Amino acid sequence: MIFSYNWLQSYFREKLPTPEKLAEILTMHSFENEYIEKKGSDYILSIDVLPDRAGDCFSHNGIAREISVLLNKKITYPKIKTKETLKDSISVDIENSDDCLRYTALIIKNVKIEESPKWLKERLEVCGINSINNIVDITNYVMLETGQPMHVFDYDKISGGIIIRKAKKGEKISLLGGKEYILDENVLIIADEEAPLAIAGIKGGQKAEITNETKNIVLESANFNHKLISTTARRLNIRTDASLRFEQNIDPNLTSYAIDRADSLIGLPSSSKIDVYKKKLKPWNIKINIDEINKTLGIDIPKKEVEKILKNLGFIVKENMVIEVPTYRQDVTIPENITEEVGRIYGYDKIPLTLPYFSEPAKINYDIFWQDKAKDIMKELGYSEVFGYSFIGDQEKDDFNLTVREIINPVSSYYKYLRPTIIPQLINFTKENLKYFDNVKIFELGKVFDKRERMVLSGAISSNNYLLIKSDILALFDKLGINKFSFGKDEIKIGKDVIGKVGIKSGITFFEIDFEKIQKNAIDNKEYKHVSYHPIASRDISGLIDENTEIEEIVSKIKNIDLVKSVEVFDVFKGKNVPPGKKSISLTINLQSEEKTLDGEIIDEIITKIKKTINWEERK
Repeated sequence: MIFSYNWLQSYFREKLPTPEKLAEILTMHSFENEYIEKKGSDYILSIDVLPDRAGDCFSHNGIAREISVLLNKKITYPKIKTKETLKDSISVDIENSDDCLRYTALIIKNVKIEESPKWLKERLEVCGINSINNIVDITNYVMLETGQPMHVFDYDKISGGIIIRKAKKGEKISLLGGKEYILDENVLIIADEEAPLAIAGIKGGQKAEITNETKNIVLESANFNHKLISTTARRLNIRTDASLRFEQNIDPNLTSYAIDRADSLIGLPSSSKIDVYKKKLKPWNIKINIDEINKTLGIDIPKKEVEKILKNLGFIVKENMVIEVPTYRQDVTIPENITEEVGRIYGYDKIPLTLPYFSEPAKINYDIFWQDKAKDIMKELGYSEVFGYSFIGDQEKDDFNLTVREIINPVSSYYKYLRPTIIPQLINFTKENLKYFDNVKIFELGKVFDKRERMVLSGAISSNNYLLIKSDILALFDKLGINKFSFGKDEIKIGKDVIGKVGIKSGITFFEIDFEKIQKNAIDNKEYKHVSYHPIASRDISGLIDENTEIEEIVSKIKNIDLVKSVEVFDVFKGKNVPPGKKSISLTINLQSEEKTLDGEIIDEIITKIKKTINWEERK
């Protein structure tokens, strides 16, 4: 946001610090200055106003107020003099007060549309706004000064009264500049009895545009639902200085002040204000505790100093440290917000650089701990982490026949469902990565939304190798200390029709596990096992077992035999050349002793014992 140094200086009788020094002071107290630029006899300060302060500090009044507190300088706001002598009025009807919280209007007659005075044009141009004419320039000036956007209509071009309503489907409006828009029922407009006059909070229309022939005007100062303005600006792709401010929580009590300020600058007789304000925003109270503030900040700030800071910021300090919050500080709602205000004004640089003391060690957040642990293990197993949207579209829904939950206000017309599984996205990621790599192993640990919101761990490999992905899952469980689990009898495969649509020729195998169950069964305190100094001896064996025998049962029996370090299954086959009632299995047996290097005789003895234990039949 651009601010004029000379404009800020006009609020103070005392000389402000140099632009550079002022920028430094603001930066140290939450208003970072991005750059300073000399422009004529003035300086531009580009101040990064954080979103939570946009409602009161997207204005010279707001920044000047902050400067007065930081420098302990008395601030003087512009004097306002109005001439409310006209008896004219205009009807204002708000159809839904949730859409328009307040609408203030004023009629001024016998205006002369002409070039603005030099001082006005200079201040606007310094802030990046082109001069148009004296009346429009004043409304823009008031916006920059107060933060309240305004608009002006040609009074004689309005038919009947002013209505704030939602547009009718198919209703059209030609905006200033000539571009026509076709509206729908989600767009809030300012209209008269015949047609739209403006898109509320965003831009005025041509119908009641002021021209050099305009004699009588209506000033508009309103407060609209910030979410509605934000959504409309994004959908119509129209961003203006007005919409930028209306997208924030502007104080609805500002509309009357802004109207008066513009009226004062115009300096002509005006009507009494037409003001529709049904749901009035009033100041609210927050109870604070000085000891808690000092405990949080780690410093002892005297009570009087805390009170002084809050009073300077515009808060009212009542009995028993009850703080009345002004309506322009809608970002302050809880005691912690008050603590933050005290801390930043007092100066975080004044807080001693000491480590906080804790009477007991910090507790582990096991949700994060196990998520990080699982991610590290998956990466060790050769998987790359991917991140998908939490939303999917009709294509994923239809291709995978998914039962989904539709979003009421989707981020786009495509992504309109919450994903019930990560698998479709992993498949698409696999397809895209195969353009650049021969083999793909990816995973995502993220949220899905079926009957409830939950975390799942999903992985995929670019081959039809069920045993490989199964061994990776076993390795994951082993490293997490999970030993109570089982696999279903059937391998999970994607239908050929889906694979055909996706176009993965190599095939794909995937898994998806409820991470909450993983986390529940994981063990953090695994026993340390001494690493043997002697080499591992490996033997591959292939043979036959009963077809009803579970692979996990075989592996478990083998692992219980002395000197067996690990067992890897690399092939399981039923069908041609395999006798009925049997299945072929191929294993890698890894043997290791803590005491000595195993010789061939001992290895053969162990292999013989393994075969006998699992009822092994040699292939003929």
